[in-house]
This record gives sequence, structure tokens and C-alpha cells, in this order.
Amino acid sequence: MNIVHKKYSLFPEEILVRDFIGKVNEDDIVKSWGFVIENKMITPTIKGVINNLVGCELNMDMNGFKVVIEYFKKHKQFKDIKLAVVCDSPGKLVFPMLGEHRYTNIQIRPFSSVEAAVNWIIIG
Repeated sequence: MNIVHKKYSLFPEEILVRDFIGKVNEDDIVKSWGFVIENKMITPTIKGVINNLVGCELNMDMNGFKVVIEYFKKHKQFKDIKLAVVCDSPGKLVFPMLGEHRYTNIQIRPFSSVEAAVNWIIIG
């Protein structure tokens, strides 16, 4: 799997981090979320997930993005958590921006740094 899961060191009970490595597509993303759900990584104390796309090669188009969004809609685990997406290029930034503006029932927002993502998740 090209997505590594870990707890955020400063807030391990509140933030889960998913580091995207190498080439990643929508199937990898959905499988990774399945891993998170199966392993009960979204606990009652988790406030948010940082999806760190910095340095990865994201191979996804609008159809792939819709697959990921539909997955979110089907799983209640995502209803009350914030999904921060750390991006380093416009091609990656477009997806969380669309998610933030088109799907108001999903709390998703793009960021340029992990620190900014942490602040949004913890402080609001």
C-alpha cells in the first residue's frame, strides 16, 4: 500500500495521519480508508485526519474523485471528523477544494502545511 498510517505525534489521540508515497490513485485511497475502518483507527477521540500528499504522484481524475466522495458518503465514520489535505501542487489542490465547496456534508479542506492542517483540526 502506498499510504502509510500513523498517529500525529503531538496529538496522537486526536489526529490520524495518512502519508501518500509514490504513485497513488483512487483505488489506493479507497483501500486505505477501508484499512482505517477495519482497524478501527477512527476512534471516538479522533477529531481529524491529515492526508499528506506532499511528494506523491496523484493519478486521479474527476471520475476517480467521485469514487472517493461516494465512499465517504457511504461510511458514517467520516461524518464528524475533519479531513485535511496537505498539497504541494495545483493538480492535487483541486480535489479537496472541490470537496470543500461541493460536498458540504463532508468536512474537507486543503492546506499547504501540516501545521495549518493541525490548527484547523484542533482549534477550528
